[in-house]
Amino acid sequence: MKPLFYLGLALSLAACSSPSSDTAATDAGVLAHNDFESLAGWLPDESVLTKDQARSGKYAIMVDPNHEFSLTYNTLLGNLSEHKPRGLLVEAWVYLPDDKATAQLGMQVVDPDKNNEPTFSDGVALAEVVKEYKQWTKVSKEIVLPPNATYNQRVKIFLWRSNAASPVYLDDLTIKVLE
Repeated sequence: MKPLFYLGLALSLAACSSPSSDTAATDAGVLAHNDFESLAGWLPDESVLTKDQARSGKYAIMVDPNHEFSLTYNTLLGNLSEHKPRGLLVEAWVYLPDDKATAQLGMQVVDPDKNNEPTFSDGVALAEVVKEYKQWTKVSKEIVLPPNATYNQRVKIFLWRSNAASPVYLDDLTIKVLE
């Protein structure tokens, strides 16, 4: 349980990291922006951070056959906005080395009162949207929250390996609230 606490603490601190010069993290509606430069030293297991590929700075996050999930953005739905948001816009830069990099950028709403059971899932199948390999590609998706989502449920955003045989890298993640 302690590693999950430290991971949550690290992500909370990192979500406050300075935006890259090429991002509009000061735009209205930006909930979080992370270039993953602020996480080194905060994580109990830094193996999910990598210097192998980074779009900006030195670090990115990754999944590979040894890492099923990346770091996860995890917050209460009630923390997103004063009013129940319509949804989220998730934007990120991904790097796929080849056609075996079949990871997904995922989003879930889970219910802590029901043992963190997912009540809603959506995401981006990266192999379906990235058409060129060995280069950084921007992906984005508007995710409309279900009408039955409640403020005490948690929103999670993560990179999932999803049977990828090759590593998949993600950098410069931005999450915006859709009112």
